[in-house]
Amino acid sequence: MRHQMIRTMALLTLVAAPLAAQQLAPGPGRPRADELRHRVRERFTERVQQQLDLSQDQMSRLRSTVGTFAAERRELETHQRAVRDALAGQLRPGVAASKDSVARLTDSLLALRVRYLESFRAEQQEMAAYLDPVQRARLLVMRERLLDRARELRHRRRMDR
Repeated sequence: MRHQMIRTMALLTLVAAPLAAQQLAPGPGRPRADELRHRVRERFTERVQQQLDLSQDQMSRLRSTVGTFAAERRELETHQRAVRDALAGQLRPGVAASKDSVARLTDSLLALRVRYLESFRAEQQEMAAYLDPVQRARLLVMRERLLDRARELRHRRRMDR
């Protein structure tokens, strides 16, 4: 549950990344995934600027902050996937796991999760320099709603398969 919450926050930080995970196949009447991500990002950005009443300077700084921290978290996510894959390989049924490897991989995974969460704290600290507490809280709520909606859409897609 905690891992999912951390992952959720990361996706929210990417603004429209939750919908990026939806790999829509191109076809008649269905936009390509890149196109969809771009449109969602644009609409979300417009809503953020409007609902938080951000100046152009604040919006520019927010884009920069989100971009910097999103890139950092994408890198951490890549490392986490690699560690989880290696750990899954060690824990395959019928295969004797190396206790040393499992311990090392588990410690690595935990350290990556801590770094991941710390990036959110650092992002919030950076945002505090140009957003007031109410703006930051509203942004967090908006991101959570976006992620909830994306999760709901992914769930529906899986159920339709």
